[in-house]
Amino acid sequence: MEDKKIVKLLFARAENAIKELSARFGKQLYRIAYNILENQLDAEECTNDTYFALWNAIPPASPDPLAPYVYRIGRNNALKRLHWTTAQKRDNRYDVSLEELNECLPGGDVEQMIDARELGRVMDRFLASKSKENRYIFIRRYWFGDSIGDIAKALKMQETAVSVRLNRIRNGLKEYLRKEGYHYEA
Repeated sequence: MEDKKIVKLLFARAENAIKELSARFGKQLYRIAYNILENQLDAEECTNDTYFALWNAIPPASPDPLAPYVYRIGRNNALKRLHWTTAQKRDNRYDVSLEELNECLPGGDVEQMIDARELGRVMDRFLASKSKENRYIFIRRYWFGDSIGDIAKALKMQETAVSVRLNRIRNGLKEYLRKEGYHYEA
């Protein structure tokens, strides 16, 4: 079903709205949650929590396009759940992917040093200059939390090739951020 029709169902409070959300976004929502949480039951619960959050958010929100809105809520739910379940632990695969990315971002607490929205815009401009395949690799790794193996399989590439590309993209991002005035200290 089309996104606009799903939004209309949510506005109408139709019972089948959740069913349509699940059919359209359920598999990817679960995948995002599982990549972050690495626990089947937590991922399923997080996916269901996302449907509930969407039910409560729409209306008044009327997102267009719907997919990024849905995935952002799902990802945020999974991150909240991860924080709640792990508190001080640092052994999650998603944490590892964020640590990789953190190596090219300005040092310290990014949220305290700069406006996160502006950094997002700078990163968007950087990614826009990359090939579609490199953007896909970057987003799958650092937004969806996919493993290097999963990305390699999706693109029919060797894992080492994906790993090398990610390293080059991170190095390029680090250099781009320097040029944009974001100083990084190793």
